[in-house]
Amino acid sequence: MYFYIFTAITSFSGQIYSVVFNLFLRYVGLSSIEIGKITSAGLWESAVLGTFFSLLASRVDKRKLLLFLLSLQTLTLFLKILLQTAQWQIVLNFISGAASSAVSIIITASMIASTSKKNRMILFGSNFSISMIVGVLGNLIGGVISDMIGLKLTMLVGATIYSTSFLILSKLSRIDKQVLQQIHFDSLQKGILWYYLLSNLLVRFGAGLFISFGNLMLNDLFAISTTLIGVVMAFTQIATGVGGAMNHLLEKRLGSTRVLFFCYTAVVPLMISLAFVRNPFFFCLLYVIRFMLMNMVSPIFSVLVFSNLPLQYLSFTNALGNLLNNSSRAVAALLYGYIVKDNSDYTRLLLISSVFYVFNALLTYFLHRKFVLRSDSTVV
Repeated sequence: MYFYIFTAITSFSGQIYSVVFNLFLRYVGLSSIEIGKITSAGLWESAVLGTFFSLLASRVDKRKLLLFLLSLQTLTLFLKILLQTAQWQIVLNFISGAASSAVSIIITASMIASTSKKNRMILFGSNFSISMIVGVLGNLIGGVISDMIGLKLTMLVGATIYSTSFLILSKLSRIDKQVLQQIHFDSLQKGILWYYLLSNLLVRFGAGLFISFGNLMLNDLFAISTTLIGVVMAFTQIATGVGGAMNHLLEKRLGSTRVLFFCYTAVVPLMISLAFVRNPFFFCLLYVIRFMLMNMVSPIFSVLVFSNLPLQYLSFTNALGNLLNNSSRAVAALLYGYIVKDNSDYTRLLLISSVFYVFNALLTYFLHRKFVLRSDSTVV
């Protein structure tokens, strides 16, 4: 229950804040290259210090570490409203990225360690759906009130709500310290580990080229208001939440890797279509469906990987995935500012991104064929 409340608070406030953050940066006069550098800074810190903090969590009191990280994140959310130069934003996003990433990894480890393998899909699926559903409200409220009270005050509201997550901290389940031991990985575990790392690298780089700048892309291509941008982002969360709620049934009926392969493959033609469609309604529809298919299966992906690797390597594996995840997104975010000079460049950006989704679909197919089918559906 407390996992759900914590997720609801942080997801709701985070969406209120993030739906207007890049627009705020554009409003105060920062260029696309500067915004790309700011986003990249947060991702690099997520990769490096976020990984360090998550590994540290295996050796120290996790509640104290979470308290420190939440305090750090809350402080930077407020400071980003006040310190508006590109240099300060890079520094603050650098710090914020580390705190946010480490909190996410520690909470994930706590969820897995406190539940049986049988119940993990239900917990991850329902927790994911909650994050999507409250994200809907966050996007809608963030978009609407920004048109009423301005971007700066909207970010202030989001930061204030985020600070209330401290109230839930003492209620979260404890995680025992994990001691790394030398363990022999069988061929299936090795395959799943490599799949986890490579898939993180491919998907996050492909998504990093554009997903952090979705609000800017909609504004640049169609000049729509922040309210409508909030509505579009809300629909992505609704669709993903509905899909996430079906994860347990889909996984049980079709198997983990089969669901992943279907969704990851279906995304490829959607990405190519986004590169050329310039009707705002159809573009937004394709954007929502793409977002839904890629993100609704996140719980399946997590449970597939972490349930088939040694528990004592959980934080280490998660941290390593985080390193690849955020470092690849950081490089991609930096490239955004150099690729997109005007609106026509979004076609090239989205086509480049689609190549990485193709490779990820192929990778998932090989995992399904070589490891899952050969092991008589042990994982599926």
